[in-house]
Amino acid sequence: MTTETQRDRVGKTRPLDKPWLPWGGAPSKRDLFCWYGIWLVFAYSFAMWPLKPWLIGTNPVLLEALTGTQSAMTIAGAFARVGETSVGLALAAGIFGMMKFCWVFWWAGRLWGGNMVRFLAGSAAGGDAKRPRSLLTRDAPASRWIVGAAVVLAPLPLVPGPIAFVSAGWVGMSLLTFLVLNLIGTAAWTGLFTGLGYAIGRPAVDLAETVSDYAVWASIAIVAGAFLVRAVMRRRGARSRS
Repeated sequence: MTTETQRDRVGKTRPLDKPWLPWGGAPSKRDLFCWYGIWLVFAYSFAMWPLKPWLIGTNPVLLEALTGTQSAMTIAGAFARVGETSVGLALAAGIFGMMKFCWVFWWAGRLWGGNMVRFLAGSAAGGDAKRPRSLLTRDAPASRWIVGAAVVLAPLPLVPGPIAFVSAGWVGMSLLTFLVLNLIGTAAWTGLFTGLGYAIGRPAVDLAETVSDYAVWASIAIVAGAFLVRAVMRRRGARSRS
């Protein structure tokens, strides 16, 4: 699908029926598959939180593959230092963990373009609400060079990864190019934290094993904290609407 065709599909000439959906008209099978896939990714990320204390000190490589978190990469590197795993496996698991769902957002950009960018940015597509005017959240897509750089830099905390991935699909970037750019940034990020853990070595392993020893209480605290944050956000939302 060319960029022009995408713009025709998601542009102002085809207004959205519902502001909370990134497509207009009746959804196709691809729309529904991608839409539910995105929400499954969010649900999966939430479901992994209670597992982190259990796996961080027992199988950090598996935790890397499941979550792609920096802490898991660091501990996996420390485990490699003490001979519990190999550096290559720690790197591969971290890269896989970070990249495994990125293609879903790229596909969303292919299907819905700027509508999905605005959805992730927190405003209704085509609405009058104020939107963040960053390089990736304007009404028109950013240049391919900017989007490509954003995909490479997506692991950095200040770069909105999902918006960068959606933008890559919006500008018509091929899946192969997207995956190569994503691999470059992910490999560098994984190598940084795996190397940090390898340099720390035994102290990091001991700390992770201590966390796993108290995994039950840590998991309960994580789940309780998540529900508390959600309740506070709902209460604030109710007050703002009243």
